Amino acid sequence: MSYDISAQNTPWDIIYCLNGGENKSAGISTLPEPNPPEKPGWNLIFSDEFQAGSLNPGYWNRSNPWDDGDGSCRRGFSANPDNILVENGNAVIINSIDEQLPGCPYSFGEIKSMSIRDSAFKSYYFYAPGYLETRVKLFTKTGQGAACWLWGIGTPENPGVPGPWNEIDIFELNGINTNIFNGAYHWTSNGIHVSQHHSIYLTDSSQLYDLTANWTTFGLEWDTASIKWFVNNHLVKELDLSAIPPFCIKAEHYSAPKAPLSLRLWTGWNTVGNQSGVPDPADFPQSMLVDYVRMYKKAGHKASPVIIPDGKYQICATAISPESSEKIITSRYYPDASYEWSSPAFELEEVSSPIPQPPWKMLMWIKPGITSGQSYPVYLETHFAGNYSEYDTAYIYIAQDIPDLPPDDFSAIQVDTLCRFAIQTPALPGISGCDFSLDGGSNWTPGTLIHQEGVILCSFGKFSPEQQVDFAFREQNGCGYSPVLYSSLTMPIPPVGCKWPTGVDDSLPGFDQFASALVSVWPNQVESKIHVRISLKFYGQHKNISLKIYDVHARKVLDQNLPDPDNELNLSFLKPGIYCLHILADKTAIHKSVFIKIRE
Repeated sequence: MSYDISAQNTPWDIIYCLNGGENKSAGISTLPEPNPPEKPGWNLIFSDEFQAGSLNPGYWNRSNPWDDGDGSCRRGFSANPDNILVENGNAVIINSIDEQLPGCPYSFGEIKSMSIRDSAFKSYYFYAPGYLETRVKLFTKTGQGAACWLWGIGTPENPGVPGPWNEIDIFELNGINTNIFNGAYHWTSNGIHVSQHHSIYLTDSSQLYDLTANWTTFGLEWDTASIKWFVNNHLVKELDLSAIPPFCIKAEHYSAPKAPLSLRLWTGWNTVGNQSGVPDPADFPQSMLVDYVRMYKKAGHKASPVIIPDGKYQICATAISPESSEKIITSRYYPDASYEWSSPAFELEEVSSPIPQPPWKMLMWIKPGITSGQSYPVYLETHFAGNYSEYDTAYIYIAQDIPDLPPDDFSAIQVDTLCRFAIQTPALPGISGCDFSLDGGSNWTPGTLIHQEGVILCSFGKFSPEQQVDFAFREQNGCGYSPVLYSSLTMPIPPVGCKWPTGVDDSLPGFDQFASALVSVWPNQVESKIHVRISLKFYGQHKNISLKIYDVHARKVLDQNLPDPDNELNLSFLKPGIYCLHILADKTAIHKSVFIKIRE
């Protein structure tokens, strides 16, 4: 791995690296009253005001020494599920002198929205773009700490399983100062855990702010572009995820926190600052009081979309009963939300799923008398606690049978300025995917379906001019794969003006030579919006995929991460003209193309 030290070696970076993190002052005001639940621009999808007199077992899992750990004793502390109380409208999370494990003199409390080992608990997670708000009263004692954080577990497609480290610390205490908290972002870069820390020094007018004397409202807003920390409604830190991390952080870029994220509130040993401080038994017990926890989803974004786990919006006509169907449709689970599924063409039945998978997994099959060869809707209506409701629809195509043998109708299409070519063919009606193989069918690579002027095309590969390509090809739908077609095609000679590097290996470092075939961009003549689609398999294999657009003078006019495999970008701000579009995966170019902007 290489790092562009000169591009990162700024005075700010040097200070950051010498300090072991960023030290930042923030002036805030005391906020004596809690915020109202309503937040303009956001929809409330989860909240606990702790008014019931006891902890809600459907909302929170209480940690014990073996819940998602190994029963070890860290700095003299182990988890105690009894160290959680609810009284006077607050959750009380306690550090105590209580030997839960032999030789471990202290106990802490933790509540969280997930569990690994408690199979009775329905884990739930939150997804970007989101906003977390909690109102707390804290303590500061040597060797003791308190924290609130979002912890990533799994992937958006498969939450609850081991996955890359992703964590956002809303606050951590250092056990020394009453006016300082630590915020941090942890992510995985090339399989290695890296983090960036921000120590925020709080003032109130001419005085130091006291986290132990005041109720303090912490907020965190996160999406794929930035992370923002708020204290008492004041923005105190923003982390730009499109920037380059400081040179002492061994990562070439930030990995955006996409999801899924569980919520954890904890007391225990001191995790930042004075980590060598030894607790004084006379300082126990200590308690963090939590007035409320609220989670919001940004308006215009769905908290509970209809999800097709296999990515195929199709079902086979033979799926006419629960026994004959394997088609699953699901959504995200939130406590106290009610889910109403309906469809004019399909029956749906809830299927239990192993914890910690979200439980809203539905098996679907076709109702009697429904005609195949058409698409039919599935509706999901979700009602969250409070007054917020969501509605989403997915259209599922009923395939009559597996596809026929594809026709041998292949052509070569130039895909970049270096004159590489992709192989392209019209797809049969009702196709949901296509694959190609260059070793006679032993190994298959997904192609990309392109929707172009009412025609669906399958595009695959990235080949040199004049190269003869022998390949196997198949298509698939909701019933399965077509018979395999074996064919051969010779790529054209380099067109005039091409920049083909004769005699040079055209493969991209770190990627297989077919990567760019997994990218589709349309239309070419852009009025206001352009679509960028990346295959799900390729997207899931790479941590950071970004897009850059340059004008004819090589000036960069757009630089942003692609938050999803399927993206629609608004380019109405561009002037009419010719532009070059680059797509990069982990900072390596995988696609280059030119498009025309035709209207202001």
